[in-house]
Amino acid sequence: MAFERKYSDDLRKKSVERVFERRRAEPHNRAILREVAEEFEVGPQSLRQWVARYDDGSYGYDDPVPTHRSYGSSSRSELLARVLELEQQVQTLEEDNRALTRVASLFAGQLRGVDALSDGRSAIQTTGYPVALHS
Repeated sequence: MAFERKYSDDLRKKSVERVFERRRAEPHNRAILREVAEEFEVGPQSLRQWVARYDDGSYGYDDPVPTHRSYGSSSRSELLARVLELEQQVQTLEEDNRALTRVASLFAGQLRGVDALSDGRSAIQTTGYPVALHS
């Protein structure tokens, strides 16, 4: 016996479109899936799966449903590549920030008369000679 789909493709598409319309109109409403599921008389979990499939690109609509995000015409692989690029950029900026913080603490230590490069056990007095601090 062949498997029969419980919901038509047209119903699936219309319900997913409605979810995205509502998300654009009411971005903070967390009950949209439940409400749209009731509106179309489908199971909320089924609708959640349809929306997830659309989001990850595996649903295969001929004409795409307008999304609630403004990604333009970027494909999923392009978006993932962009995320990777941005993560690398964040890592570089964090490293630069740590280096600048170390340099700033060095200059601040010199202004206070403390050698900021050490482990805190030595200091430079105003005379300029290193002095060991006793712990």
